[in-house]
Amino acid sequence: MVSFAESLNLKLKNRDEFRIIITNSMNKDEEYHILACFPFSSETKRMGILVKHLESNKIIFYLKGADVIMANKVRPIYKAIVNDECDNLAREGLRTLVIGQKFISNDQYL
Repeated sequence: MVSFAESLNLKLKNRDEFRIIITNSMNKDEEYHILACFPFSSETKRMGILVKHLESNKIIFYLKGADVIMANKVRPIYKAIVNDECDNLAREGLRTLVIGQKFISNDQYL
């Protein structure tokens, strides 16, 4: 089975507690500063990370979690698609995680 990162041809080059460097599908390195980490909790069934893309200066919040939790976090127009895809994978006996991203303005971050 091919992972999500492999399907996008992303490669983790380096990660420490302050930054992440990935090689993207164009074979170009992208660097992100880690602004905050929200570790997994069995109570919330999700985890997140807030990063700043150095080249674009964009702040991005990534969240991943169980499909039942994340279905309430996606925009209403995507809810049916997420539920259908997760149901299809579950019928094949596969577990699912849903990943979402949101761009955060500098004002929201401060």
